Amino acid sequence: MMLSTVWKGSRSAFRYPLEAVPATAVLVPWFRQTRGPVRIVDNLPPNTASHASIAATWPQFERLIGAGHAAPTHSAIVLRRPEDAFLTQPQRDLLWQAFGVPVFEQIIGDCGELLAAECEAHEGLHLESASFRPAGLPLETAPCGCGRKTPRLIPVRAPAAAAAAR
Repeated sequence: MMLSTVWKGSRSAFRYPLEAVPATAVLVPWFRQTRGPVRIVDNLPPNTASHASIAATWPQFERLIGAGHAAPTHSAIVLRRPEDAFLTQPQRDLLWQAFGVPVFEQIIGDCGELLAAECEAHEGLHLESASFRPAGLPLETAPCGCGRKTPRLIPVRAPAAAAAAR
């Protein structure tokens, strides 16, 4: 079963899955392009034209939110290294409130390779590299709501109320 979802927000309606990989502005130099149009940039100045997708670390997204950058039209992709913490629910909520687009998380290896990526079902991060063996994290092997059968990392997230109280 393929997931087909429409989000209606204050900006526009989004239909997922995306038919094509949108043009993505990547704010980290350690990303390696694997598919689709990617533009690696050092920074996005405030009040510039919107990008289809923006891929950046959580601290970079925090700066973009504070700078009043135009919202991406398709997605916000949070890039992280294997040793970094998963996004919290309050962080995801903040990105949604700031940009009004779906949030996806990706784990990028030391050489820029994609190790794991969240799909539009948001039921974990699909393992994309056979060599990536995360220690101590739950791994789901049942088929995903997106239709893929690859194993997925299941982030352990604190409930929004508990995380907000910290």
